[in-house]
Amino acid sequence: MGRFTLILVVGFTIVAGILRLNHNRLSGDAQELSNDQYLEATARNITNSMVNISLNEIRSNYGWDEGFTNLSLMDGHGNVTIVDATVDTTLASDHLRITATGNICGESRTAVVEVRRTPFSEFAYFSNTEPPIFFITGDTLRGPIHTNGKFHISGNPVFYGLVSSVGAGWVGTGSPQFIGGTQFGSAQLDLPVDLSVIQGKAASAGMLFSGETYVEFISDGTFNWEVYTGATLDSSGNTVLSATNGVIATDNSKDIHVKGTLDGQATVLADGDILIDDDILYAADPLVDPTSDDILGLIAMHDVVVSATTANMTNCTIYASIMALHKSFYVEKYNQGGPRGTLAVIGGIIQEKRGPVGTAWYTTIRSGYSKNYRYDARFYKRAPPFYPILSRTSIISWYE
Repeated sequence: MGRFTLILVVGFTIVAGILRLNHNRLSGDAQELSNDQYLEATARNITNSMVNISLNEIRSNYGWDEGFTNLSLMDGHGNVTIVDATVDTTLASDHLRITATGNICGESRTAVVEVRRTPFSEFAYFSNTEPPIFFITGDTLRGPIHTNGKFHISGNPVFYGLVSSVGAGWVGTGSPQFIGGTQFGSAQLDLPVDLSVIQGKAASAGMLFSGETYVEFISDGTFNWEVYTGATLDSSGNTVLSATNGVIATDNSKDIHVKGTLDGQATVLADGDILIDDDILYAADPLVDPTSDDILGLIAMHDVVVSATTANMTNCTIYASIMALHKSFYVEKYNQGGPRGTLAVIGGIIQEKRGPVGTAWYTTIRSGYSKNYRYDARFYKRAPPFYPILSRTSIISWYE
């Protein structure tokens, strides 16, 4: 029995030693696995944080594309690169691609996020303030409209898109038709403050002029331009639009006169006013051909004016998203003469303060134009080149 007991004790001791060794080995493996999981999770958290930091910069700083290099975060560091359509032509003009990488102790994770910066061209109509200028019977608006004030309505205008305003309800009398619904008392949406980024795009790969400029779009994909100092012609030419980035601009508070038929994509930015001297059309009418890729943005630091030219005395048609950043979109001599027919805008109107396009006695036009504002639905997914954006973004895709 003594020998058997000794053998049994020795056997148990060996088994216990093996179990202890395996336990220690498993504990080490578990700790190593736990460390790996921690580093992997932290690298992913750094990456996601870098994406969110970048999104905040994009929303608050128009034109921001600097990214980050070795930004310290969570005991590791992160890197971000930003690419737009000027670098990657597969991107839409209002899209950005964010590539973020988080690193910690040799562990790294990468996320590629494509975002859409919501452009003001999404609106059929937008104003910061609404003076007592009324939508009246006969006015027809399609597409989303918004004001940071309160709309004035008389009679029975028809609104086919969503109508939103910061003010509660609307001012006036009548029975407007809000076919697309209403959101009165909604949040304020601020207009951009500085458009120097777009001027920079014109200087780098577009056309930037320093005098009063006349632009006529030609249906063959080119545009004629003339630049004046007073009555003196300084320079002129014909340029293939596709050979540029699509941005045509002035500096030194100079105006731009625009007319013609556009074939391509363009944004015209005047450091002063934009004057529309005749119809502005597309080579392919999107109301007839929904595959049309012609698209135009008209932006003035001050006013966008429908000129009182002979051509504009009988109707005026404008295909564009129009922005009067600090002033208004209005008709020259709107309160003189008789009715001029219909002002048709296919696109949108964005302005600081609503401007007049005519006068009326109750529902009858006495001078200027009646309005037919129609939203170009393509603007919901596509903007003119480098068009100003709202302080909000939409995430299109996120891959890790």
